[in-house]
Amino acid sequence: MTKENKTVYIEGDAQLVPETASAGSAGFDLRSSLSLVIEPGETVLIPSGIRLAMPEGLEAQVRPRSGLSLRTSLRIANSPGTIDSDYRDEVCVIAENTNSLFFDGSILIKDPDLASRLHQECRPVQFSEYFRKKTGNDLPFGMTDHTLYLDQNDHPVGSIYIEAGDRIAQLVFVEVIHPDIKLVDEVAKIGQNRGGGFGSSGIS
Repeated sequence: MTKENKTVYIEGDAQLVPETASAGSAGFDLRSSLSLVIEPGETVLIPSGIRLAMPEGLEAQVRPRSGLSLRTSLRIANSPGTIDSDYRDEVCVIAENTNSLFFDGSILIKDPDLASRLHQECRPVQFSEYFRKKTGNDLPFGMTDHTLYLDQNDHPVGSIYIEAGDRIAQLVFVEVIHPDIKLVDEVAKIGQNRGGGFGSSGIS
């Protein structure tokens, strides 16, 4: 593939154009175009504010940022997400907040300092109250109620706050191969066959 047909054209705000952190970086940082809150258990579509035009033979893969994955419970649900060369709509990231909605103590393990601030900065509510406010419905009869804590913005503790311009993912551009597909009776007789199934090569 020549340099000319590796060109990727980008439509959108110049401040949202993906960039690499260094000359040796494989990933181009992808930013959120909006400020939003992802509550525990929610899966949302985060818009990047950009559109791509790529030549045939290239694919853009949406992958997590390692630092964000380490520091928070934000996960990219379909990692790596694929952007095809003929896709021209806005690039978005499917993101999930894997924190628990109910207060089971796991959030305190991740953020021990929250223990001393919890009763000053947060208020306990029953899930039935939260459910009614969020959906307009009552809990089904016989369903056990639970306690959760809301922060100062009335979002459950463990919510992830995204600001416009925050780096949320990365794009990695890779070449795509379309091999000839041929139906055969038995693939084990073609090339080298190591034998065994999943995990048969051991764990070390």
